Amino acid sequence: MVLKDVKGLNEFCAELSSDEPSPGGGTASAASGAIAASLLAMVCQITRKRKKHEEQWQELEMMTDSLLTLRDELVQLAMEDARAYDVLVEAMRRRKVETTAETENAVKTALGGAIEVPQKTSRACARILEMSSRVAEIGVRSAYSDVAVAIHLAEAGVKGALVNVSINLEGSNDLEYVEAMKRDVRDQSERASRAAKGALDKLSVRT
Repeated sequence: MVLKDVKGLNEFCAELSSDEPSPGGGTASAASGAIAASLLAMVCQITRKRKKHEEQWQELEMMTDSLLTLRDELVQLAMEDARAYDVLVEAMRRRKVETTAETENAVKTALGGAIEVPQKTSRACARILEMSSRVAEIGVRSAYSDVAVAIHLAEAGVKGALVNVSINLEGSNDLEYVEAMKRDVRDQSERASRAAKGALDKLSVRT
């Protein structure tokens, strides 16, 4: 079945390509992860229809439920990311006009939100990457390209979200916190690369 209505996709891309600061890369990263989860859920459901995979039916059903939950979470995070950035921009503008304890606190709170949302996005995308390894092992061979695309999209979701975490860390004055977070970002990025490679390797073995 082909995509019947591209209106929603067109509108989303139009928002991304506008001269407005949001939605931006954080939203795109979450969308990337949501699409990855959707593709893997599709593969699980297609595989579950095959009698030869009867032993994995329960596992496939559980994975489908988890992937759909992650999809919905990432769709929500895509919207939250845009809102978090808008709040941060407004707080920064207020601080330029007047530097008070209130405006400084507002900036600190907004920065926290702008870091927290992409953190959640990266974690959700990382869970999708973990699940992709199993789907690569048992999914129907005819869906090879769908699984491969999902793996690449999930990895992009992790790394794209982490870029946003890193950028927003630059606004923090807590050096100890910033250094700890930067180490965590590096670790997450490396884990994502290993997970993606591992899943792709399992997929290639079956071709």
